Amino acid sequence: MYFRNIIGQEFAKKYLTNSINNNKLSHAYMFEGIDGIGKKKLADELCKILLNSENIDNSPDYINIYPDGNSIKIAQIRKLQTDIIIKPHKDYKLYILNDAEKMTIEAQNALLKTLEEPPEYAIMILITSNKDALLDTIKSRCEILKFLPISLFDLKEYLIKTGVEEQRAQLLATFSRGSIKKALELSESAEFAVMRDDIQSYIQTILDRNIVEILEIPGQMDKYKSEIINILDMVINYFRDIMLLKEKVDKSMIINSDKITFVQNMGKKISYSQVSKIIDIIEETKKKIRSNCNFNISIQVMALNIYEVIK
Repeated sequence: MYFRNIIGQEFAKKYLTNSINNNKLSHAYMFEGIDGIGKKKLADELCKILLNSENIDNSPDYINIYPDGNSIKIAQIRKLQTDIIIKPHKDYKLYILNDAEKMTIEAQNALLKTLEEPPEYAIMILITSNKDALLDTIKSRCEILKFLPISLFDLKEYLIKTGVEEQRAQLLATFSRGSIKKALELSESAEFAVMRDDIQSYIQTILDRNIVEILEIPGQMDKYKSEIINILDMVINYFRDIMLLKEKVDKSMIINSDKITFVQNMGKKISYSQVSKIIDIIEETKKKIRSNCNFNISIQVMALNIYEVIK
C-alpha cells in the first residue's frame, strides 16, 4: 500500500495508487488545498515511488521550483523547458511547482506550451492553495486533486504522537483548522498563549459592560489586524463553549477546556439567547471585514452591538 505515512487525504491517495497500479499516470497534476495539509509531502512520496528511491533530493530527475521572491517568473519556466527535453536517468522526470498560484501570467502562458505537448517521461505537479489564481487553460490540462483539511481526530492523534499533551493537542487541533503545519507552529508559539489571554481580556471587558473600556477594544485589537478572522473565530469558540455548557454536554467537547472556569463564569452572566445573538454579530463582522469594510469601525460596531445585547 502506497502513502501509508500520509495523514488523511484518502481520496488523493487512492486515486494516485490506482493510477500507479494501472499505469495511467497523468503528465500534469494540480494538488489544491490550504497550506500544511500534506500536498508537498504526498507529491514527494509519489516521486519516491516513481523514481524507486528514498533519497530523491539528490536525483537529477526530481526538480523543485519555488517562487523567486514573490513570484515564479518566466525565466524559471524557460529553464524548466530547457531541462525537460533532456531524457531522465530512469523512467520519469518529475517537476514540482511549489506555490504555483504565484506564477506570473507570462510564466503560466509559457508553461502552457509544455503542458500541451509534454515528453512522455515528464510529470509536473502544481501545488497550490489558490487554484483560482491560475489560468483556466492551465487547470484544464491538469488532473486536479482537492486536498481536504485534516480531521480534528486525526490531527489530535498526530499531535499526541509527537509528544503534545492530550488536552493541549485538542486545543491546537481545533485552532489550526485542519493544517498540520499550523498546529505545529502553534505548539511552538509563545504568541499563541498571549493571543488567547488577550482574547479573554476582550471578552471580559465586554461582559463587564464598561462602555469606556469597550470603546478601546478596536485599538487593542489593531495588532491582530492581519489575522483578525482567526481572532474572531477564537472569540466565537468561547461563546460556543458557553452554549455547550448550558446544554450540559460532556466537558470533553469544550474547545477551551483549559479555561473552563472562565467559560463557566461567562455563562453565569449571559443567557443562551444572548450568546446566540453575540455569535451572529461576530459572524456578521467577519463578513464586513472580508468585504474590506473599515477595520476599526467594524470592530467598534461589533463591540457596541454585543454591549447592546447584554446591557
